Amino acid sequence: MARLSTLDASFLRVETETAHMHVGWMSTLALPGDTQRLDGELLTERIAARLHLAPRFRQRVVQAPLAMGDPYWQDDPSFDLQRHVTTLGDDAAASPREAADDFLSRPLPRDRPLWEIALLPRTGPGRAVVLGKIHHAMVDGVAAVELGVLLFDLAPDGPATQAVDWAPTPATGPLRLALDSVGDSALEQFRAMRTVASLGLSPARGLRIADSVRRAAFSLAEDAFNPAPDSYLNVPIGPRRTLVDHGVALRRLLRLKERNSTTLNDIVLAVVGGAIRRLALLAEEEPEDLRVMIPVNVRGTEDSESQGNRITFAFVDLPVRERHAVRRLTTIRERTLELKESGRVAGSDMLLRSLGALPAPLKTPAARLAASPRLYNLTVSNVPGPRVPLYVAGAHVRSISPVIPIPDRHALSIGVLTYNDQAHFAAYADPDALPLVRRLPMMLDDSVRELELLSGSPPRKVSARAATKRSSVASPPRARFN
Repeated sequence: MARLSTLDASFLRVETETAHMHVGWMSTLALPGDTQRLDGELLTERIAARLHLAPRFRQRVVQAPLAMGDPYWQDDPSFDLQRHVTTLGDDAAASPREAADDFLSRPLPRDRPLWEIALLPRTGPGRAVVLGKIHHAMVDGVAAVELGVLLFDLAPDGPATQAVDWAPTPATGPLRLALDSVGDSALEQFRAMRTVASLGLSPARGLRIADSVRRAAFSLAEDAFNPAPDSYLNVPIGPRRTLVDHGVALRRLLRLKERNSTTLNDIVLAVVGGAIRRLALLAEEEPEDLRVMIPVNVRGTEDSESQGNRITFAFVDLPVRERHAVRRLTTIRERTLELKESGRVAGSDMLLRSLGALPAPLKTPAARLAASPRLYNLTVSNVPGPRVPLYVAGAHVRSISPVIPIPDRHALSIGVLTYNDQAHFAAYADPDALPLVRRLPMMLDDSVRELELLSGSPPRKVSARAATKRSSVASPPRARFN
């Protein structure tokens, strides 16, 4: 049994009927040889044999009695793998995009471990799809990739393994849970006082940490008192979701990174900024700068074996109003560099760690304020994935499109996952609140090409067939290269 961290628990607190806080992915597969269907039984056997490597996959959330502190992870006494790995029927396989959207639009039940995998064993000649979702309370984006790799193989003929015997730890009674919650709260207070005392014994270190926290506190206060701009992206949303993805050759982004002497993260933000500008014009909205929330991985070597979230959050103003792609990139580079040098990321991490000392009644309002459009308009998450080919039950994984959850009044999030030789951009959105999101792949491609053209790097050649296809769905001229 382990208690959720305050950050992990916050993802449970902000979840509503219309905001589902699971991260996830959609993987397209190439079946080997003359294989007609993905072997679901083989995949289930391999998952069963590896569950001991991820104990959280057999644990469910248990609330502390009388809301005395954050909830706990506890072994699920009725754990059944068949409730977590399912095979969808041929009717779903006939329209895999609709099946994926339906799967991702349903929240994870709280009465069992918070993850599910769905297989579409045949979606066309030689093709299959695997879908997955894991609650954000369990993992951050980096940990989700690591756990996902546990389900995949590094070779098409992965070694057969046997499941390890497992029995759930007996459930803890409500009285013991209550006593543990009181003890944990007291321990948090003791750790806070010990930290203060240690800073007093080391004045130089104390001044450095205090300065970082002070700057982070002032930055967060400024973000709260100066709300993010009003945006058509921040509207009431419903429970329906759609995942729209687009692959870009990683070498193209790396070439842009080298030519502009910047980082891959900055290139991703610039590409997203150009696409969002086009989306605004297509929606007949005035392109306005947006405040973007960027999850930052702060997982250290001491956290390498831990599960849960080890992230903090940074806010960057995305220059959507800027018409010129290279000037947009230059502005992003200056702002992210200032963010790194300011110490605000480290200070924000310290502030998030200290939220556990808040009284229980204040934790939910604090979590919902942090996820509100008052603080940010859009999440952009760039997750480094494996650079080597992966396989699922002998099938080659061709693409992995990430799912980044959207809280209430956020109609869109954008995730980017680098896998093998591709950067997979994925827009996760409410299709009713933002119906134009299905045009975003073309706009992302236009944004990359525009950066290549204006950076002096040659744009990707487009075949006559692809050009014909593009012209049939082209956006109005004013939505391109503005």
